Amino acid sequence: MKNLIVPIAGKSTRFPNTRPKWMLTHPKSGLFMALESIKGINLDFFNKIYFIALKEHETEYKFTKGFELELSKLNLLDKTTIIYLDEPTSSQSETVFEGITQEKIEGFIMIKDSDNYFKCNLDSTENQVCYFDLNDTSNINPTNKSYISINSKNIITNIVEKKIISSTFSIGGYCFNSTRDFILAFNNLKDFANECYISNIIFDLILKQKVFKGKKCSDYSDWGTLEDWNNYKAQYNTLFIDIDGTLIENTSYKFPPYTGNGKPLVKNIKWLRKLYNEDKTQIVLTTSRPQESMQETIVELYEKEIPYDKLIMGLNHSKRIIINDYANSNPYPSCDSINIKRNSDSLNTYKIN
Repeated sequence: MKNLIVPIAGKSTRFPNTRPKWMLTHPKSGLFMALESIKGINLDFFNKIYFIALKEHETEYKFTKGFELELSKLNLLDKTTIIYLDEPTSSQSETVFEGITQEKIEGFIMIKDSDNYFKCNLDSTENQVCYFDLNDTSNINPTNKSYISINSKNIITNIVEKKIISSTFSIGGYCFNSTRDFILAFNNLKDFANECYISNIIFDLILKQKVFKGKKCSDYSDWGTLEDWNNYKAQYNTLFIDIDGTLIENTSYKFPPYTGNGKPLVKNIKWLRKLYNEDKTQIVLTTSRPQESMQETIVELYEKEIPYDKLIMGLNHSKRIIINDYANSNPYPSCDSINIKRNSDSLNTYKIN
């Protein structure tokens, strides 16, 4: 059996005054963080997926119904099991140990952190550690990672927690050929420290002549702290932008130039198209054009190559106000506004990210 295990039983102490971090909502997909975190892995490789949660989190937040709904949307429900622990554990490795023991999981396992994302194409059941290179990123705190040394044969010779011994660091994807090896190593180490890290398990197995190889991954995003998460979320926006006078020179149904004959504001459209292509901005076009003119408006947008995700019509020809809430996980200010002079082709001077 090939098993993916995602521990979600942590205390989330680095996310004050929020739900447990793995329950937070991804800004684009709308999924639980924990579910978004596994989307970069080839999930067809696994026979079973396990999420190890705390029973007290289900009691307090009633997350299971929503979690299973999203699993169903991802076509993962049938092969996924949520394991509920009665008590908090002292470490991620203990959480995994308790989950393996409770569910009697056997065979190959990959342990995946729930608070990051990376792309990884697994193709073997070898012992492996997923890694990234410090030289390829500038958006992480290097002091809170575990680091690995890899020889010319791609074999890991050392793994150390929170000490920089190389430029390659573990990104929270740990593969064990056998649950038996994991259990034996955990039992050997559990009484020697307040917190037994997965890296300690791996180092113990390396000392016992078990071979672990490096698995280089791509597109790494770290969500480990509230600051990391909010910085990541800040890349995403929902942009409400008016059509007439902003993307197309202002027109009217009452007198010329008539609606449909306005000249495109080329620089503004180019600016908008760039945002659209970056795929981190949801574009909602707004207009006071009447609802019955939707089809001709859609045709005009197509002809002028104006991209959008949603179109809202029939608004009042009046001042517009956006009201949005803010919180620790959606910090102030949670909305902004730009007032631009009518028919001004200068949106490229504004930065929204």
